[in-house]
Amino acid sequence: MSDPDFVDNDFTNSVPDNVIDNDVVDIQVPANGAYVATLRLAATSLAARCELTVDDIDDLGLAVDEACALLLPHAEPQSTLRAHFLLVPGALTVTTSVHSPDASAATPDRGGFAWSLLSALASQVEVTGEGEDLTITVTKRRENAPA
Repeated sequence: MSDPDFVDNDFTNSVPDNVIDNDVVDIQVPANGAYVATLRLAATSLAARCELTVDDIDDLGLAVDEACALLLPHAEPQSTLRAHFLLVPGALTVTTSVHSPDASAATPDRGGFAWSLLSALASQVEVTGEGEDLTITVTKRRENAPA
């Protein structure tokens, strides 16, 4: 199932100076739609620490849902869905990833409703597939927050 010793060094070694109190949160859950609500709840709770507006927080929760919905079809059975939350003043970046044997060739469906909604709700969306990890990074910034 999940590996309790999992440490993604790419996440832990890249903490910018403007992170709120060095707040970086990593969560992993089974790669199953039943656990997506856990990541959405974490995202909305953490977004409040980043001074996002109520509307921004709601948008981010939905964006995390959609990012997970796009990743889960590519997840290897019995694997984990990982989320990395980077808190900075006025913004929250959520990097979600799954283990996928075809990650470098896999691409989420960018023609569907989930992608359209994700793109509309987030300030920035980035998809990467490297090795066996397929990743979607979503950033939500307060309207007047620095980029």
